Amino acid sequence: MKKFSIIHIPVLSFFSKDLYREVGSNWKGLCFAYLLLLLAVCWIPAMVRINTGFAGFVKNDAPTVVDQVPEITITDGQVSIDEPEPYYIKIPDTNDNLAVIDTTGTIKSPEDANAFFLLTNTLIITKQSNFETRTFDLSQVKSFTVSGDGIMKLLNIIKKFLVIIMYPVALLSSYVYRIIQALIFAAIGLLFASLCKVSLSYGALIRLAVVAMTPSMIVKTVFGLTGVYLP
Repeated sequence: MKKFSIIHIPVLSFFSKDLYREVGSNWKGLCFAYLLLLLAVCWIPAMVRINTGFAGFVKNDAPTVVDQVPEITITDGQVSIDEPEPYYIKIPDTNDNLAVIDTTGTIKSPEDANAFFLLTNTLIITKQSNFETRTFDLSQVKSFTVSGDGIMKLLNIIKKFLVIIMYPVALLSSYVYRIIQALIFAAIGLLFASLCKVSLSYGALIRLAVVAMTPSMIVKTVFGLTGVYLP
């Protein structure tokens, strides 16, 4: 007869020998359903934090940059703006350049303008580091127009659907990762069971691995809520 159920695991997994004995000897299955449920709960605080942070960025920080963006038109791969060039987009509260638009060819690289992005008549060049840049060719773009208002509308749409998209992706990827982790731990457990002459099946060891991973996942979630980073 089972003395414990999955509702006991989040607390008892920290200290109870009896729980681990029962999971290894009496329980059936692999505890993967429990693992999915635990991850689903643990990801909720992170998603709330991400949603709050991005919403704050869209409301408070983004407008100060986006309002500087002129209407940019690309026709048959050629970029044009109706502003004097070079046109600089500044980082808020500083005098540093975030991006520069120059279709005249005067500025050849982001470093020339001490900026992170350069938009030329046919290219977007981004500064990755002091030693690396990436270039995106716009010559195949037939017709495209973007403005500050359009960017803000896009950011507001992303704000509405960000967590809806991110949550299942994060949950699924972490679920696959934790399953692989449990399978590896259980395989190592087979070696220890053999050395200790203990009769434990691979399935039982998988269950034990899932339960044993519970404290670390809970602690990581709690630390994430408090903003503490645990190496």
